[in-house]
Amino acid sequence: MSDNKVGYLERFLGGVDKIESGRPGGISGDRWLTVYYRPEYAPVLLRYLSYGNENVRAETVMLLTDVREPAAADAVRSMSVSDTGKVRGACIGYLNAVSDAGGRVPSLMDVLKHSRGEEFSKAASLMGSLGRKEDIDELRKIYGQVRGEMRKELFGALERIIGRYPDLGPKRGLFLSVPVPPDEDAYDRFITVSTEYLDKRYRENVSAQKKIDAKTANNVSAALAKMRTRIYNESDNLQHYGAEESERTSELTELIRWASEDLASKTVLQGGPGHLCPKCGAQMILYRGLWSCPEC
Repeated sequence: MSDNKVGYLERFLGGVDKIESGRPGGISGDRWLTVYYRPEYAPVLLRYLSYGNENVRAETVMLLTDVREPAAADAVRSMSVSDTGKVRGACIGYLNAVSDAGGRVPSLMDVLKHSRGEEFSKAASLMGSLGRKEDIDELRKIYGQVRGEMRKELFGALERIIGRYPDLGPKRGLFLSVPVPPDEDAYDRFITVSTEYLDKRYRENVSAQKKIDAKTANNVSAALAKMRTRIYNESDNLQHYGAEESERTSELTELIRWASEDLASKTVLQGGPGHLCPKCGAQMILYRGLWSCPEC
């Protein structure tokens, strides 16, 4: 757990203690909890929606309302018909706020597509707070079309949205990669080089071995990650390419799947066997003595 998350949780628990000692506002009245909230803290706060003290439950809902945290919607919707009157009131406020937030997304998306400067910056910041997983694809299209500070601002917005959905974690690297503009000749070269690498060089030099050194494992794993990312970032472009490119993409995707499974079955020397990512199962890379996952 990061120091920031620990510090936030300690502050939140301090608010819980205040409420239980008869001092209301320990959570909902603490502006610090709103300002320093991050989407990755949501799973911790959601646990307190079933806390024994109704005042703690109500103020937790109020905090989640202030930060416009959509991950609480299902739990709060259930509480709005089954909990005490005080908690139900807080839940209604949350549901109204989240519903209003969802209605603002289309207008924010329009600003991001057509505006620049301070207006764009404000929209990107709000999108980070209000955006949902279903907005990621459209945001990525804009993300690929802008440059400089604007791209950094959208990177931050995407990062915050992804952080609210733990199930998106394994694809975080893909979502935050940059879509590429259509270029059929360049993509055709990529397909050719990648297919040759896997179907010839990997098949002949690596696949036949049961044990491989860490450097080889690192190089192949990094190459596979780059191929997956390129294919992902070309997905919208395939409609502009010929049917042959779609077919070749499917063939390369199958080769990547085969090579990934084959690589995972190897014993990696100098680093020990089975260094697979606990989140996504991909082969991890050894760099400066530390294992990391190119996929996550």
